[in-house]
Formats: sequence, structure tokens, C-alpha cells
Amino acid sequence: GALPHAPYKDPSGALFFVWRPARWANWMFEVGAYNASSGNFTFGKGGNQGARGENRGGDFFVENIYEELDAPGEFFFDTKAKRLYLFYNGTGPPPAAASVVAPSLRTLVNISASRWAPARGISHSGVTFRAARYTYMDPHGVPSAGDWALDRV
Repeated sequence: GALPHAPYKDPSGALFFVWRPARWANWMFEVGAYNASSGNFTFGKGGNQGARGENRGGDFFVENIYEELDAPGEFFFDTKAKRLYLFYNGTGPPPAAASVVAPSLRTLVNISASRWAPARGISHSGVTFRAARYTYMDPHGVPSAGDWALDRV
């Protein structure tokens, strides 16, 4: 098959990232179903990350399949066992003081305004934002029918 370490014990939490032809953008899909005998996946939720349709995809990669954990920096989270597997990105064992950040916040800063009560005079200085959880599988809208989208949170 196209995936090097198949068949898989449980790819239910996997995400497929599929490039559009010419690599303009990509789509993300949850796994809807998996047939270990044939190696076929059926995509579930997803594929809505761009506003342009296409009947074919390009190259792809997959994340969150235990058997594909084979390169430094990769991880797998087993939701049933509540266990994180991390392929350490370094030589030798991880330092004793090493830490792993598992972000859970979707929104780090929220400024709400309206046409009648606009937000004004807002600034920030000396603040670093990092480690927000991914939002690409959350509901969103594509108002431009093009290359960008707004999260619907």
C-alpha cells in the first residue's frame, strides 16, 4: 500500500492531509472507516478547508497513527489509553527536565466588537503567543470563496 507501516490496529483518530493538485492548498479528513484487509480508508468529516472544489487530490500525509510513528518530532495520542507517545527529536535520551506542552485552548485572545461598538485603541507589547490547539477541523466559513477562512467558534 501507499502507507508504509499498514495494516493498522486502530486508525480511528487519524487525520489525512491531502494536497490539492499543484499543491495550492490542502484538505484535512478524519477517518470514516478503515478496511485492514484491503488497506482502504473512507474519509469522514473534513475536506472543507478550501473554497475550491476538485475531484482529485495530490500527494498526502497522515498523522496520529501509532504504526507510522517513525521519525523524530512525531507523536501519537492514544485517546482510549490517554497516553502520549513521542518520538524524541534529539540524540540520546530526553533531558530529565524536558517538558511536553499539550495545548487545549482554541482561542488565546478574543476581542468582540460590532459595527456600532467597534474595538479601538487595542495594543499588546512583550507578549508571546504559542501552543494553541489546532482548529482546522472546527466549523468555519469561507466568505471570500477563495484562499482564507474564518473559524466559527
